[in-house]
Amino acid sequence: MIDKIRELLFRIFKKESFLGRIIDKLFTKEIVTYVFFGVMTTVVNLITFYIFKRIFISIGWEGVFNSIIPEGSSLHKIFIGGTDYLDANFIAWIVGVVFAFITNKLWVFDSKSWTPSVAGKEFSGFMGARIFSFVIETISLFVLVTILSVNDFVAKIIVGIVVVIINYVFSKLIIFRKKPETEKNG
Repeated sequence: MIDKIRELLFRIFKKESFLGRIIDKLFTKEIVTYVFFGVMTTVVNLITFYIFKRIFISIGWEGVFNSIIPEGSSLHKIFIGGTDYLDANFIAWIVGVVFAFITNKLWVFDSKSWTPSVAGKEFSGFMGARIFSFVIETISLFVLVTILSVNDFVAKIIVGIVVVIINYVFSKLIIFRKKPETEKNG
């Protein structure tokens, strides 16, 4: 299907033209499926975030940071609005990472092997990259929500776009990297 759409686009824009070269580079099966499953992962993540944020509000949960930082301290004053959104984000991250690993492995990067050595190496690399992007996401959410007073759901969407790009780069260049034929057979 992607090939058919590419054909159609190349009828409209010559492959040698500026737009044709952009289409040729960006409209590939890998990028289209990554964007599709990236959007799906983001939806799963946002729904999970929303559900747990609502649950935390309904039970009066103010967040882990609020429960471990001494009340009245200068640090507690920073977190005075509550950090339940960070806790909801952590749970949403776990659900999103599992969903993203499976979809990226099977459909985006066509890595079909589930042998422990291959899948284990991919999963550990995937988790390492996702932990890095999670730290960036958490710090960004904290700055946007707690310091700049941006709505937590709006901040989550903004930060999510940056995280999808970071995750693609790590997945493409490190985790599901295609090995040259000599490396596969050697």
